Amino acid sequence: MTPRAEAQWAAMPDPETDSSGAGPTLEIWPCQSRCRWRATGTVWSTHAGDDLALFACAGCGSQWLRSESWTPIDAQGVIPAAVAAERRRQR
Repeated sequence: MTPRAEAQWAAMPDPETDSSGAGPTLEIWPCQSRCRWRATGTVWSTHAGDDLALFACAGCGSQWLRSESWTPIDAQGVIPAAVAAERRRQR
């Protein structure tokens, strides 16, 4: 993860203690064509009881949950296997 992404990640509210009720706010940054999407190890739970694995791009710091309407791809234009597996959990 880039230093900017690490700093932004550290500043994110903890979904376990965030009482705003707005749900998670994801970081979305312009693509730098260095996409490497990885699971962060963090799981956010929705009010409906769904567990969503949080993914982040090591290139730009953008984040993704399977509840998003888009699916991340890596710099070669391929959906990473871990992202594809998480997306399939939605069905």
